[in-house]
Amino acid sequence: MARPPEPAAFVDFARRVEPRLRYALAGCFNNDQARDATQEALVYAWKHWDKVEGLANPGGYLYTLAKRWGWRQRKRSMPLHEFGIEDPPPVEPGLPQALGRLSTMQRQAVYLVEGLGMTQQEVADLLGVSRTTVQTHLERALNHLRKELGVTIDE
Repeated sequence: MARPPEPAAFVDFARRVEPRLRYALAGCFNNDQARDATQEALVYAWKHWDKVEGLANPGGYLYTLAKRWGWRQRKRSMPLHEFGIEDPPPVEPGLPQALGRLSTMQRQAVYLVEGLGMTQQEVADLLGVSRTTVQTHLERALNHLRKELGVTIDE
């Protein structure tokens, strides 16, 4: 049987990881689904603390687990453009659909960097990928959005 974590160590870990994990998952799911997936990941971390505690990037590992859990739970009737914002500010009318046509990684990069103001390195650490991977997905996503929405950049 696995050794249970020290409560204080786990609470500290959960306080550090939970908000970042939930924000990252909000790029894939709505608020309720992101919260539920985050909770499932933290329950897993508690039950498998011996494994999780020793990982180089436990937050990235839990993100992967939570995302898989969330996709299994996701209802097929939910539109891709639900990003968990209860009362969204006015936006370009075509933006939600354009975001929905991005890959998951591109949508997360846009959401976390442009929407939440995280640095590319913070997103990379959270998702367990390199900073250049985040940069590549972000650049592709922004280029796609500009093209689809007819936005030009004056050089």
